[in-house]
Amino acid sequence: MKKTSLLLGLFASCLFFTNCASSTVGIASSNRPLPNIPYETIKSVEKNFSWFSFDIGIIGIPTSIPPADNVIQSLMEGEDADAVVNIRYWNDKSVYGPVTRHRFGIKGDLVKFTSQTPSATTKGKK
Repeated sequence: MKKTSLLLGLFASCLFFTNCASSTVGIASSNRPLPNIPYETIKSVEKNFSWFSFDIGIIGIPTSIPPADNVIQSLMEGEDADAVVNIRYWNDKSVYGPVTRHRFGIKGDLVKFTSQTPSATTKGKK
């Protein structure tokens, strides 16, 4: 009885500690680096998408590839933006027997780079 309790306790603690996940808290600065580039915000956008996977025990087989990069590109092309900044994202999943529905949402601000054309002032000698 004592060995069974110990084995069950070890098994439960292994399951608990191996299922821990880390996250970036759902915040990313932008989809491309913006070092000292002036920009103006066009508008805020939000997009949700989902995909399914077939799970048997601990093995999961997705039915399609998650389209995260394609969604960000489509958000930028629709408004002729240069980048997405202040990206916030979330994800969740719903399990329906052996089928799992994964949902992913992206929210951010579309920006367009402001063109800085330096005024060319030439001083010539006469």
